[in-house]
Amino acid sequence: MEDCMAGTEQPRLKILYLLKLLKEESDEDHGVPMKRILSYLEQAGVPAERKSIYRDIETLKGFGYEIEKSHERPVGYCLLNRSFDIAELKFLVDAVQAAQFIPEDMTDNLIRKLERETSRTKAVELRRQVHYSGHVKTKNDHVYYTTGTLHDAINHNVRVTFTYIDYNIEKGITPRRAGEAYEISPYALVWNDDKYYVVGYYERYGKVCNFRVDRMKSVTCSKLASVPMPDDFDLDRYIRNEFGMFTGETVSIDLHCDNSLANAVLDRFGTGIPIHRDGPDSFMAHVQAITSPVFYSWLFQFGGRAKIIKPARIAEEYRRMVEDVLRSMV
Repeated sequence: MEDCMAGTEQPRLKILYLLKLLKEESDEDHGVPMKRILSYLEQAGVPAERKSIYRDIETLKGFGYEIEKSHERPVGYCLLNRSFDIAELKFLVDAVQAAQFIPEDMTDNLIRKLERETSRTKAVELRRQVHYSGHVKTKNDHVYYTTGTLHDAINHNVRVTFTYIDYNIEKGITPRRAGEAYEISPYALVWNDDKYYVVGYYERYGKVCNFRVDRMKSVTCSKLASVPMPDDFDLDRYIRNEFGMFTGETVSIDLHCDNSLANAVLDRFGTGIPIHRDGPDSFMAHVQAITSPVFYSWLFQFGGRAKIIKPARIAEEYRRMVEDVLRSMV
């Protein structure tokens, strides 16, 4: 009298506990033996007989769960289909680790949640690969709530108000503009260079600006409707031009580079750029670049292995910048 014994077995709870156990303790390499299933259900207060477990497994399979028998002895049951495989979870863990706008305690909490998307055995493997103590993390513990408020404001087309902070040389924080409130019409959140920004219309300047999310405090939604996005505003172009926090002129530039820089050049400008050999040890690359300190600092790291050939005025501008730095060191 398996499932008919009222008070002895609770079929609805039983199948949920069974699914929970399979998620936690099984994967493609490890099955859960029937003995463990029965013991687990007994401890959970929903004892069951083998035949009812077989039926529950078939019910779960009919609902779309891929459950197979393991090849080990004793035979176990493996839940195969997951929302994420281990490689995808590693990508997500790496992203959480690298994101400077996520505080350390929240980083650890998010990683533990991601670990629950796989079996305990796989989670141990994932945890062994987690190394983030050397990353610089924000001290702003309100980032989670700030991000949620910004999402709400974007979705409901309303403005947000906030105070903006800077760090001082004592490593403390100082409200910018003496704590006076900022107000923007948020359009999008952008993740760039491991930092999080909100892009929106700032009426004080009469243009679209961006602000670091981890430096925003006391963010609240306003009752005022957002200023509509300007008709000529292109978010993708804005991101390309603005991030790095410097803007400049977009110029076609010929670079003469040592062969060792092929990866660096193609990583930065893409594999679609014109490139050809210029002797046995070097190549020429024709690139489109924004002539800003960001571009010049990227170029400077290669020393004499990368040279601007033309236009001459850009080469001269780069030379003057280097000379200014040298003079400031004297």
